[in-house]
Amino acid sequence: MKNKARLTLSVILLLICLAAVPVLVQAAAPERIVSLVPSLTENLFALGVGDKVVGVTSWCTYPPEAQERTVVGDAFNLNVEVLLSLEPDLVLADSSLVASHIESLESFGIEVVTISPATVEEVIESMAALGAIVGKEEAGKALAAEMRERLAKLTSMVPTDSSKRVFVEIWHEPLSTVGPGSYLDELINLAGGENIAADTGQAWPQFSEELVIARDPEVVILTNFNLEEALQRPAWQGLTAYREGAVYEVNPDLYVRPTPRLLDGLAELIYLIHGVEI
Repeated sequence: MKNKARLTLSVILLLICLAAVPVLVQAAAPERIVSLVPSLTENLFALGVGDKVVGVTSWCTYPPEAQERTVVGDAFNLNVEVLLSLEPDLVLADSSLVASHIESLESFGIEVVTISPATVEEVIESMAALGAIVGKEEAGKALAAEMRERLAKLTSMVPTDSSKRVFVEIWHEPLSTVGPGSYLDELINLAGGENIAADTGQAWPQFSEELVIARDPEVVILTNFNLEEALQRPAWQGLTAYREGAVYEVNPDLYVRPTPRLLDGLAELIYLIHGVEI
């Protein structure tokens, strides 16, 4: 039986700083990986170890090759029998997803690693951490460096003399948005926007239609593929965003999944807010 272990992102980042880490990582590089998180699945492929991924969830849709792997469940339900049949030597998880199954998997002697970055900088750091875990330390460091360089380039292109009020709609019934502690809130700030829900104190708060109207966003971002419905709302027609044609539907994966594509979301957001082509 394999030695059971649970590593968190903070512990992994600490280990990377130690000189002995490269030797340990090379000796323990996994050959059969099950990923229970769409973002981690995507990042494994970005690091060049997609061929070692044997199991994923039904939510792991990118890259397309990920959909060819055996499905072991979704974000909330896990088929432990199917997972065990894949004989993984590493399971990657998010502490907030399928958390109830983590101890069960560890009881079978399977190494479980949870990576849950909370900021854009932690997303970048997690690339190096994941690379070290899967025996691609140099690739992980290179990917992190590329992301950090691109982030600096993107933020340098944000106009310093303009800021627009932004409302992001995550869901419409009930009306929900993003606040402090979410990637999207941070991306809005990095893109030079002003999140009208910044004072909610929650990452994914419900938000009233009355507040949206009172705070009059200049840009409205929809992440639920409901543009037609949103454009027909009578009470919203007087909003600056509606009057100026600044209501946009986007691919939510670019904004909420902690992967290199998060910076694609930032680039798009800069364009939608300021009209800056990148």
